[in-house]
Amino acid sequence: MNRGRGIMTLSLLIALLMTSYACSADFTQEPIKVSKGVIYAGKGAVLFQDVAYALELLDIKFETLNENDIKERKLEHFDFLIVPGGYTQEYMPALGRIGREAIRNFIKEGGGYIGICVGAYIASERVEVSGRPQGLGIMDIENIRKGGRGMREIYLNEHPVTQGLGKELEIYYQNGPEMVAGDNVEAIATYRSGKPAIVASSFGEGKVICFSPHPEGSITQGIKPDSETLKLLKNAVEFVS
Repeated sequence: MNRGRGIMTLSLLIALLMTSYACSADFTQEPIKVSKGVIYAGKGAVLFQDVAYALELLDIKFETLNENDIKERKLEHFDFLIVPGGYTQEYMPALGRIGREAIRNFIKEGGGYIGICVGAYIASERVEVSGRPQGLGIMDIENIRKGGRGMREIYLNEHPVTQGLGKELEIYYQNGPEMVAGDNVEAIATYRSGKPAIVASSFGEGKVICFSPHPEGSITQGIKPDSETLKLLKNAVEFVS
């Protein structure tokens, strides 16, 4: 009789331990969040394919949206937005007030923004094109229009975006802005002139990175991104995400 009770008690104890282990395992397994981004590929964004190529090399998940998708609030399904180079004067008229506010709200609520060349031009309060139309107003920078193309040397400051890189590197430049940083804007990298080449800031709950040069290189110019500029872009994505 006592032996039977002992066997029952041991079996019950083992069952309870197994149940306890299973429950604790369920609670400790957290889902792995995979960051997913979007590239603006709407009107004016003729260089979006360069960015798409770079993200594919980095195995970063992304989709493309145009101005109508943004107006329809489809940004809400993503973690970060990259606005690439192209024709500056076409971006804000295409996005309009509704698109502008959709991007601003996306960042305010925690979305990340990476502006490259034109993406940096439109991040300011006013866009430096004829008539100085209203920009996104997500970063306190003044952009001075510059021209030219070719490889430029930039000097890196300590920041999560420059982590794992040296003090300087060569990067492709094509008509990017000369940026004057305002309040709460940090220069991540500078040109030889001392002017910022890459800047970081926040807007609401979100983070903003703006590049004057092109970390993605240029397919049309035959300039593929190298390992260092790709790492810059990868670090930027991880930072804003």
